[in-house]
Amino acid sequence: MIARVSLNYWLRRYGESFQVGAQSYRGLFFQPPGGLLRWFFTQTELDALPRPLWAAAVADNVNLPQNTTLLWRGATYRVVRTVEFRLNDAPVYRLMVLQPV
Repeated sequence: MIARVSLNYWLRRYGESFQVGAQSYRGLFFQPPGGLLRWFFTQTELDALPRPLWAAAVADNVNLPQNTTLLWRGATYRVVRTVEFRLNDAPVYRLMVLQPV
C-alpha cells in the first residue's frame, strides 16, 4: 500500500527517536491543532490537560496504549489518546496525543 510505504519512508527519514522502556521507536511529532484536540476531548477535558500537548504519528505496528510513558527529547510524556487510521481496512498509521508528565 503506497500510503503505508510513504509514511514509513517519512518516519525513517524525518522521524525523531523516542523510547518506551528499552524499546526505541520513531515518530513525527507536532503540536496538534485545535480541531484535532476537539475531536479527541471535550472542552472540559481540554481545560484540565497540562500544556504543551504534542501529537505523534507512528507506524501502524507501534501500539502504545493509553497511560504509557515515553521519553522524547529528554522529557517524559504520557499517551493520553491513540487512534489508528486505516485505508480499505488496512492499518496505515497511529496517531497519539501526548501530555507532559
